[in-house]
Amino acid sequence: MENKTGKYLKYAIGEIVLVMVGILLALQVNNWNEVRKDSIKEQQILKQLTEDYNSNLLQLEQKIAHRKKIIEAATKVLQYIDEPLNINNDSLYSQLNVMIGNPTFKPIENNLVNSGDILLIKNKKLNQLLTTWPSNVIHIKEIENIWNNKMWESVIPLFNNFGILREGFYKWWNDEQNIKWVLEGTFINPFQKPNSNKALKASEVLETKELEGIASIAVSVNYAANLQSQVLRKQILEILELLNNEISEE
Repeated sequence: MENKTGKYLKYAIGEIVLVMVGILLALQVNNWNEVRKDSIKEQQILKQLTEDYNSNLLQLEQKIAHRKKIIEAATKVLQYIDEPLNINNDSLYSQLNVMIGNPTFKPIENNLVNSGDILLIKNKKLNQLLTTWPSNVIHIKEIENIWNNKMWESVIPLFNNFGILREGFYKWWNDEQNIKWVLEGTFINPFQKPNSNKALKASEVLETKELEGIASIAVSVNYAANLQSQVLRKQILEILELLNNEISEE
């Protein structure tokens, strides 16, 4: 009886061990499958992010170029104010028309942090850059809003008093670069006749004290926005470099 009992216990223990090994193997296989699924999903996310941030980089560089045009135009207007002699209407109004621009950066947004998918990205440095990206975008939007508000509160009403909005908007729609910044495909200029007989003379415009203040704000705010844009541009380039390093070659 003792001999049979001993054999039974050994058999039972062996069965238990086999069951436990089977469970552990099943758990390990399941864990491998989950890791594999997460890895596949991570690669999909990395590739999509590469497309998104390449688009963000292109758009950001366009906004930087646009703001540079505004800064150059506003600086020229300040020079005209300081030395108003022999300034004709075309020279002045061509610069004022550029100042009507209002570049705003609108990057492609993702939901990585809120969805929890950010945890799938194993590279800690990349994870950190992607997490801090939204807050850095907010900084530039705050600066852009200053010029946006000034545009509609002061610039447009003042230029309307100058009688140059009709010509200004006509030239804006006629600028191929502006269309690249905001539109795709073909378009038709909504203004058929650019010139207005209500426009003030250059000498009269340069005498208005509001113009100097607006030109100064245009230079300062757009310059600040470009400084912040360069910070974002550096971050995008760093993100893209890390993304390229993490994407597996198929």
